[in-house]
Amino acid sequence: MNTHAFFEYLARRAEADTAVVSTLRRSLSFDPGMFAAAFPLVEPFARGLSERDRRTVYLAAGLWASAQRHESGPPIALATAMERVARESGSSSVESRFVALLDADSDELVWRLRHAVALTASSSIAIDWSELLNDLLHWETPARHVQRRWARMYWQHRPPREPGEPTAVSA
Repeated sequence: MNTHAFFEYLARRAEADTAVVSTLRRSLSFDPGMFAAAFPLVEPFARGLSERDRRTVYLAAGLWASAQRHESGPPIALATAMERVARESGSSSVESRFVALLDADSDELVWRLRHAVALTASSSIAIDWSELLNDLLHWETPARHVQRRWARMYWQHRPPREPGEPTAVSA
């Protein structure tokens, strides 16, 4: 699947018809791939995909719509965006949310991603949607290479934690 072409298509459609964004945003109220009004927008790009991957494309489209009109600046990886929010806000809860996101299975991923995207959108950070969708399509690989790459992106610029400083995950 050409993820870049998919999001370009959604952006063009949204420019011509504002109902596109509201339809995809509303689709987040349903299980991914179950909101009939979103079918014409997503199905042409979901041809030949497994049911799991098809649901992932619907999820990414809904998340994209939820962040529209809030994003500004050049698009960056979600992990990098969350690190920026953590750094700028000084909140340790962002790191906790990020750790939970990295550990999420496919059932939890929908909700964890909604919170992560809302958090970055509230800080007006633009997400690289094509990269995010590609990563989500490979989320469940046994080697967890996506999660490990996201962890590197997030913590590579963070200062080491000092002794006695609270950790993101409580024991």
